Amino acid sequence: AAAGFAPSYDVGASCQWRTGAIGINGVMMDIGENDDANGYNFYGMQMGYTLAAELGEGSYRLIYEAASEEFLDPAGEKKESLQAVILSCDQQLGDVLGVWIRFAWQTDDAAVTHKNQYSGGVQINGSLWHREDDAIGLGYAHLSGGNLELDQTDVAELYARFALNEMFAVTGDIQYLQDSPRQGEEIDGWVFGIRATVEF
Repeated sequence: AAAGFAPSYDVGASCQWRTGAIGINGVMMDIGENDDANGYNFYGMQMGYTLAAELGEGSYRLIYEAASEEFLDPAGEKKESLQAVILSCDQQLGDVLGVWIRFAWQTDDAAVTHKNQYSGGVQINGSLWHREDDAIGLGYAHLSGGNLELDQTDVAELYARFALNEMFAVTGDIQYLQDSPRQGEEIDGWVFGIRATVEF
């Protein structure tokens, strides 16, 4: 798992506040069950800044995540909490090119596959070939520092998004993954995916 542990959906509450280019979001959730079969509370806060530059718009966010003490330690004997800090930056460089970086660090009192994540990439907007809703992107991530069997993981990704019309789009995705365990040989492989989205 990547550094950071925000759940997708469950019962909870959120709040938002924004003034000008600055925004603050918060969320609390009661999660039914984690991988250790324990329910837990999740807390998240995001502080964001939107930069309006001559080259294009940028989005800069600092995220804090925390969870209650319902996660087993590496020995499986004691319950611990989780905490993580994530720095996320996206910046347009003109009408065609965009870049992004993500840095994430989480505590490792509980069992975690990866403690640190460093990633970045570029995206080319489809306006280059007169299709503004299309995009092609290339990304890379390095994950390390966990307290389980993996020493580090490296992931490279190439994706292409094709807009079929104003509502429908299809994205093809190719990933190359390499896991380096603390003992034994490296494991690598390719993952191919395709997904469709509907916006309305």
